[in-house]
Amino acid sequence: MAITESASTSAELKSSDFLELRLKELLASIQKSALDPPLTAPDLDPEKLEVIKPTAAADDFYKTSLETAHKAILYDIAVKQDPEDNETIVAFGNLLDSALICTELELADVGLPFTLLEELFDTQTIPSCERLFNYLESRVERLTAGMEGGKGKALILLRLCNELLRRLSKAEDTIFCGRILIFLSKSFPISERSAVNLRGDFNLENVTIFDDIPDQTSQDMDSMEIDSITQKDTELDEKEGDESTKGGKSVTFRDQNAHSDPQMNTDKLYTVFWSMQHDFADPTRLFTPENFERFKQGLAATMSKFREADEQSVKTTGGAAKPEAGRPAKKPDDKKSTTVSDDGRKKDDGEGEGFNPKYLTSRELFELEIFDLTFRRNVLVQAMILLDFLLSLTPSAKEKWKDLKMPNRAVQYAFTLNAEDVEAWVNKTKNQISTSLQPDQLGKLFMRLINTVLAREQNWVHWKADGCHKFDIAPLQPEGFLDAKTKASNYCKPERPFPYVMGTPTLNRLWQDTGKQLHIDDLMDEERRRVPTIESFQEAVDHDLEELKDAMLQPDIDECQNAIQTKTWKALRLATHTRFHLFNRFDDRFDETRNDLKMMEEKTNEDIKMRANQQALQTHAQVQTATPSA
Repeated sequence: MAITESASTSAELKSSDFLELRLKELLASIQKSALDPPLTAPDLDPEKLEVIKPTAAADDFYKTSLETAHKAILYDIAVKQDPEDNETIVAFGNLLDSALICTELELADVGLPFTLLEELFDTQTIPSCERLFNYLESRVERLTAGMEGGKGKALILLRLCNELLRRLSKAEDTIFCGRILIFLSKSFPISERSAVNLRGDFNLENVTIFDDIPDQTSQDMDSMEIDSITQKDTELDEKEGDESTKGGKSVTFRDQNAHSDPQMNTDKLYTVFWSMQHDFADPTRLFTPENFERFKQGLAATMSKFREADEQSVKTTGGAAKPEAGRPAKKPDDKKSTTVSDDGRKKDDGEGEGFNPKYLTSRELFELEIFDLTFRRNVLVQAMILLDFLLSLTPSAKEKWKDLKMPNRAVQYAFTLNAEDVEAWVNKTKNQISTSLQPDQLGKLFMRLINTVLAREQNWVHWKADGCHKFDIAPLQPEGFLDAKTKASNYCKPERPFPYVMGTPTLNRLWQDTGKQLHIDDLMDEERRRVPTIESFQEAVDHDLEELKDAMLQPDIDECQNAIQTKTWKALRLATHTRFHLFNRFDDRFDETRNDLKMMEEKTNEDIKMRANQQALQTHAQVQTATPSA
């Protein structure tokens, strides 16, 4: 009987109804008026929390019942309370915190908070979801603890964020979309493959819709008929000077076309220009020769029109083009112009905070957009990105992919840009775009930013082509740590003393031999530190000259001559300190038998005699001056 009662009590504790009732009591005891700060286990009533806990380890049946209880309370709050009320948001946050605490206490599955969030976002409006997303951002560390990419709660997090992104408008909910993407980047490592376009698919859903311009040929025929009918009236009106008649307008229009540059007219350029957006959205279309030639012609016509707009802007402003410079003139009463976006809402051009991720493609706005510097920059940057993609398909660029360890064949296209003229055109066009984007200092800064982005994008493409290898460095193994520690200890050991005190074996041996012959007192003799005189070198040179006369062999002659030259140079070097003024009195005639030291001695004696004579004359003059006249 006791066993039966115990079993029934245990089943009652595991039932979803019992857990739902106890969870409501637990949530009712929480006193909070805001989402923050997050709840933790010590913040809950310990008695009520202990009632919810099972007596033994939580099994699958208990976890399923606890999840069902949380979902029942979630739907109850969503149905009975106002979703826009702050108390409702706080109630949702408390319920999610309780689920997070249960996962931390290992009472529920680790994916329970994300499962509840997924159900909650499906039942709420976009403004409520934006407020509830603060819960994810404030508890990202606890929610993503122990999360592994590609399985478990990571899949639930990706699914709920992607579903939320599909519901949002890229034009109206741009900030909220950015918050979701930033949250995902914080939650997953940089090498997470789930956020990488591994197959290199392009966004083919990005379709640009523009106006359908009628055939210009029929319009030209109609205008020719009208011109022939009104030709006489036009001539009369021109004589009278009236330029406002229909005949005057048609003739002027025809004359402009007759004398205009051989460029594409605006209507045809409009169609060609917006058609290039298909190539920008799907660059693989250019693998077909017909599409590539069409793109080349369209890009050339576009760049020609952009250059014309730049020149007109420079003429208008007298300097570099500005975002508002060179536009067609508006009527005086048009203070502000409004445009209509895709969702039907009016948009003010003077509104500084306005943002539209896609340009309007109306034919009436095309000329205004061409004269907008920001518009031209964006289109040229699109072209640079596409040209950079084409340069990655050249044989030299594909040669770099051969060294990849884990190549991703999905992003390595089989198409190769083999034609040299095509590659030359791509490089030339890219250089032309780069030059047109930097007319002044601000343009150079803008171009440097674009080059930096393109260089980093190439690194990401290479990483994707290499199989998205992980950036994490593996931890050092114990064996490697011990090996590094041993090597470091060996490097820190004191080295053995150097065996040669004087630096080299020869100097060391010379020092030892000198020490055997001389004592320390001999090294301290004053004669060792006395500077020799010129006369001492003269005696040595005379001795060497005598030796030179007796020398018979060439080595002995060379030795004597070297000794004479060395001692003569040393003596003359000493003479520069006291007899430098005598060097200009030397005889410049070269003579092998000349003795420079004897010449120095002669010049010294002459100088002494000259000084003595000058001194005698000065003394005699002083005596004559001192003696009184008779």
